[in-house]
Amino acid sequence: MLTESQKKAVFHKDGALLVLAGPGSGKTRVITNRIMALIDAGVRSFNICAITFTNKAADEMRQRLSMVRGVHISTFHSLCVRILRQYPSQAKI
Repeated sequence: MLTESQKKAVFHKDGALLVLAGPGSGKTRVITNRIMALIDAGVRSFNICAITFTNKAADEMRQRLSMVRGVHISTFHSLCVRILRQYPSQAKI
């Protein structure tokens, strides 16, 4: 069950959206519901990248979206490491 504020975030349509909330307020729930809403609206799952700060939140997102294939879910750190490993010459490393 989503609150009214969470529903606004899940079904936001125009432009970027920033969700600021404290621990345990349902940010991960909002993100996973937003991903499902985007897919329901016709966005292909492989065009969605969900990035979070903690491994715990990334694992929770993966569990909640286990029935959806193709969504890339990672932490900021793992995504950056992946990019650096994929493009080492551009990063000059």
